[in-house]
Amino acid sequence: MSNIESFDVIIIGAGFAGLSAAKYLTSKSVRCLVIEGRARIGGRTLSEKVFDEKWTIDLGGQWIGPKQKRVLSLIDQFNLHLVEQTWYHQDPSHLGQQLGLSPLTNDQLDAIEKICSECDTMSLELADVEHALEYEKSSEWSQISVAQFIHDHPLVKDYRTEQELKLHILTLTACDAENVSLLYWLILIRSIPGGLNSLDDGLNGAQHYKISSGTQNLCYRMSEHENIRLNDPLVSINYQSNDEILLKMKSGVEIQCRRLLLAFSPSLLSTIDFCPSLSTNNYCSMTMGQCIKTIFIYSKPFWRNILVDQTDKQGPCSNIFESNYPIALIGLVLGERASYWCKRDQNELIESIIEQYSVLYNTNEKPLQTFVQYWPKESLSKGCYAAVYPASPCSTWRNRTKALVDGRIWLASTEMALEWIGYIEGAIEAGERFAEEIHRTF
Repeated sequence: MSNIESFDVIIIGAGFAGLSAAKYLTSKSVRCLVIEGRARIGGRTLSEKVFDEKWTIDLGGQWIGPKQKRVLSLIDQFNLHLVEQTWYHQDPSHLGQQLGLSPLTNDQLDAIEKICSECDTMSLELADVEHALEYEKSSEWSQISVAQFIHDHPLVKDYRTEQELKLHILTLTACDAENVSLLYWLILIRSIPGGLNSLDDGLNGAQHYKISSGTQNLCYRMSEHENIRLNDPLVSINYQSNDEILLKMKSGVEIQCRRLLLAFSPSLLSTIDFCPSLSTNNYCSMTMGQCIKTIFIYSKPFWRNILVDQTDKQGPCSNIFESNYPIALIGLVLGERASYWCKRDQNELIESIIEQYSVLYNTNEKPLQTFVQYWPKESLSKGCYAAVYPASPCSTWRNRTKALVDGRIWLASTEMALEWIGYIEGAIEAGERFAEEIHRTF
């Protein structure tokens, strides 16, 4: 192995977690290399220039909340410009009404508010995210889906209330509530400063801001002084030697390091060959969220200042945002619907979304341009926003602070965060925290 290139630390993945870790380690004069399987940096963010590069659109993660101090600090450090997300509907938190479902009655709104408040209270029973699996009720909560919790709740007296609550889960996790464990949902809430209120759409919620030049641009700025190699996916990890870890890439290149940080979702661990094999406990049963992000650019914002038409027919999009620059509708196809539409022709999806907007906004307007990003089809993410735990024994869940291989290999991603799980902020927190731990081992 004497002719094989060697580093102190190798980081696999050039998304926010990997770049945050690299930034920290470089500041401590640790010799590290970032290797990214894609031909680009950014992970689950993807920005594109449109209209002769006049505007930037985000086809991946993009929104930032006012309480997300780490990402806001980086934006300030690199002098990037934030713009506020605007809302064309009176109450962005009424998700079903935006999709043409019947307006909620006062009794239904009261029931939903009480159940959300109860979830906040239950999440606070967990001492913190780090020790959540040790709580006496965790074993019980882990084996209940959020859908079951909602369906069995005594305050849920009709289908419309149940539908609205499940829509909240879907839009916040990109997974249907049937596929999300109640314990995972409570841990996610516990990781958010301010609880569920901080996750709402609308002013001061988690979708308050976006970066005018695109979120992926922040990754580019973070990568400026880092050693990064692109377009070479990791194939295998051999950690039999006590001194060096040997990596083999898809290109056939072999490279070694003393410490290894895997900066990607735990759901992708099974795609890597480990020697020796990892123990069963190191693999996790997480399910990746499924999201197709669509952006339809129009000549005018016809959706403003009108009442959304009620309809029993639901289109592909489960959450719809507007954009001012360019004028566009951002439609998220989520969960099982995303899985369905990944198997259909793209033109069929585009026509179905055009029909959905036509019914909702009583319009015949056609888009000037359409963009469709199929995150479930990306082999190095297999979905978006993040992986979640379905109802399953929490004894099989990963400890989000424990090394994958003690003192040698770590796993860092937004799924492993202690704050803002599932968000860019969470990826940065996890990357920085594990980088600090790696630095302490030298």
